[in-house]
Amino acid sequence: MALDASGGEHLEQLAYDLALRTLGQQERLLEELRARTGVLLTATAIVVSFLGGRALATNGDSWLTLTGTAAAIASIVLGVYVLLPKSRFTFALHGAAVYEHFQAEGTPLRDVQRTLSYWMKSAWDDNQIAIDRLIVFFRVACALLVLAIGLWSLELALD
Repeated sequence: MALDASGGEHLEQLAYDLALRTLGQQERLLEELRARTGVLLTATAIVVSFLGGRALATNGDSWLTLTGTAAAIASIVLGVYVLLPKSRFTFALHGAAVYEHFQAEGTPLRDVQRTLSYWMKSAWDDNQIAIDRLIVFFRVACALLVLAIGLWSLELALD
């Protein structure tokens, strides 16, 4: 693909298309993270109802059972936090606002594409900070569920 000014593919168009695609991929990553978190919460509920329930019924006051319960509750809280709607994410441009802004200035299309590419990069950077944090919360929630399973299993094995 040639990048030239004679009617071929323009660099500004390529940058705009790539920025738009990258922002879309980031949105899909967030959707996937939230779907996995939903599965994690379902697994946690099942583990709590079966394994946690048995551990609490046999010896509910042991430190293994109480620590396992605290880990499961923390896993649920972190999972719910990941699923909560967040207003800080930006994945789309408001078409009318973009039109009005650039039309008022009389900006050529190539400059509009270049400017929007930089804007989408900035939105991607801002989104990624929050997504990285949510990924950490998801990983910690997974580890806490594994800890709860281990502690409750040990409690049941020792009982």
